Amino acid sequence: MAKKFDLGDYLRTDEMSRINTGTEQIVYIDLDRIDPDPSNFYSLDGIDELAGNIELIGLQQPLRGRPIEGLADGYRIISGHRRFAAVTQLIEQGSQRFADGIPCIIDSAAASDALRELQLILGNADNRRLTAADELQQTERISDCLRRLEDEGYQFPGRHRDWVSKLSGLSRSKIGRLDAIKRNLSPGLYRDLFLTGEIGETVAYALSQQNLTEQLRIVELFQKNG
Repeated sequence: MAKKFDLGDYLRTDEMSRINTGTEQIVYIDLDRIDPDPSNFYSLDGIDELAGNIELIGLQQPLRGRPIEGLADGYRIISGHRRFAAVTQLIEQGSQRFADGIPCIIDSAAASDALRELQLILGNADNRRLTAADELQQTERISDCLRRLEDEGYQFPGRHRDWVSKLSGLSRSKIGRLDAIKRNLSPGLYRDLFLTGEIGETVAYALSQQNLTEQLRIVELFQKNG
């Protein structure tokens, strides 16, 4: 039987962690027992500044993780990859602030890979300032998770783009612009510049409205003029 996917139920279900219920407990876990999630695609920028803040005032928000299947006492990060990188840097520099371990909230419930990845995305997106390239990757991953969950039997009433908008916090028009950039921006030319932040969303979208021949002509003009 198909399962209707409701965002409120998603946050309450035993398949995912319960958020802000007051029942969660913080535990302290040694650094070598924690692994970043290989699915995390968010950039780890500003680590030096974050490490300095943590050294000065402490870690204000614990990491969130889950047990690694088949690995006793091992945990994988759900949210807090930048905090983990900053704490790792402090420990490598000789800080004793985390001698008793890193504060973590552990989600013990099992979940499908698609639900875990969706939790990773939602748990990290609100903790950082995203570039347009980050937003593009985020919407692609959310869309993929939704389709995989549909294959698992979940139902998403309404339009697919509406759910991507709801879960990403981006407007449908914004998602439409990002999709146009993804589909139409010339790979190996402007797309690389967009992904590295050398051209912004406005320019990337304007270029994506031109055909490939026109995009190549614009490149030649730039090269001709240095």
